[in-house]
Amino acid sequence: MKNLVEDGSKNVAVFINDFFPELPPALEKLSKKLGRPIQGVMLVDKTAHSRGKYHRDKNQLFETIVCDFSDPAELRRTIKGLEEKLLLIDATSERSQPYFKLVVPHVPYLPTPTESSLEWATHKGQMRALVGAYRPALVPQVQVVRDDSEDTIATLLNGLRLPYIVKPTGLAASILVNKVSTETELRETLQHSFEVIHDIYARNAGRWEPEMIVEEFIEGDMYSIDAYVNDIGKVWGLPPIRSKTAHSLGMEGFYTYQNESYLEIDDTTVAAGQAAARDAIHALGLRSCVAHVELFHTASGWKIIELGPRPGGYRQFMYAAAYGIDHAYNELLLKIGLEPEIPTKAISYSLITNTYAEEEGTVEAIEGVETARALGSVSNLWVHAKPGDLASPSGKGGDLIVDSEMSNTSQEQLLADADKLRELIKIRTKQPAKNLIGSRS
Repeated sequence: MKNLVEDGSKNVAVFINDFFPELPPALEKLSKKLGRPIQGVMLVDKTAHSRGKYHRDKNQLFETIVCDFSDPAELRRTIKGLEEKLLLIDATSERSQPYFKLVVPHVPYLPTPTESSLEWATHKGQMRALVGAYRPALVPQVQVVRDDSEDTIATLLNGLRLPYIVKPTGLAASILVNKVSTETELRETLQHSFEVIHDIYARNAGRWEPEMIVEEFIEGDMYSIDAYVNDIGKVWGLPPIRSKTAHSLGMEGFYTYQNESYLEIDDTTVAAGQAAARDAIHALGLRSCVAHVELFHTASGWKIIELGPRPGGYRQFMYAAAYGIDHAYNELLLKIGLEPEIPTKAISYSLITNTYAEEEGTVEAIEGVETARALGSVSNLWVHAKPGDLASPSGKGGDLIVDSEMSNTSQEQLLADADKLRELIKIRTKQPAKNLIGSRS
């Protein structure tokens, strides 16, 4: 990797499909470290571009190149025009990983994950099978299903113990994630899921063929750990983030209601969680990337429930606010063979809130937004719907409506402001309709 750092001709950083605001400052920081300007390039798939299924670089800070990723010759020609200057290549979102997998064979001399590891890490069923083969105690019992037939129902009931968690294999966030405790609930959940799954996969750029996994329900507290893994498998685990689901707080749904940097577990438990994350990363053979690992702390130890070959959502903000860790910059360091820079002393508290519609219907109004934005702990608050859009709960396939990033040196004040934000934000829906999947007009 020495040539990448010292070769002054290597001055182009390519990002696949999705632009995020933390990329330009991270690239500028890397430019200063290396002592030369580095140009950012967005390489965008032609189909994703035509459908608008990517995050645009609205301010045109990077050059954008569009090509057909499904055509190896066209992709080869495009990369050939860049490769003499290529310093690094990266894909920083979940939905971009299948596109990244198509690019990897064309950049064999850059540090990247392998094609196989990207596939395993983005398919929930394959991920569980491989982690289970590597260390069986790390994953719950699970089965992949492709229909709601009588044979499928019988196989599940004979092979797994109720209650179950049912979720899609190829969707991010918590869309169509449900807990079922009875055979009747299992039938209803699978029937609804397979009625809407093709539309939701199309809407949310789902990966692989639409299918569901059914796994035995885990009792415990949910956390996530982002970790850095280099080209020879060395892993640096960051401090865990506590994820509170709606279900854990007695509400409907399994979406992440709130993420918090504050921990109530001891150092020994944290170290065990980081070791579990490391084992899961090694089970999939991931390298030269950030891994986002979601796991439960249970009475019998840590259990892995998700693993993605990319940073977790909101983690740039959360880790920077709580610990002073520049997550995006560390990701770039990994890509050129350098070690990440990881302060570990907490300097503040950070928190994320997510709000979904509680009922299916048409959005009539979203109230309290500006008052909520004025709260002292709120750094950013986004609204992702408008009056007239269709909305539904997360478990029925609905999209996120409102989310926020918050931080404060006082944990008490931070939690009070989070509670106040939820009191203020009201999503009013009307004219409930059947089979809404949360599509936007």
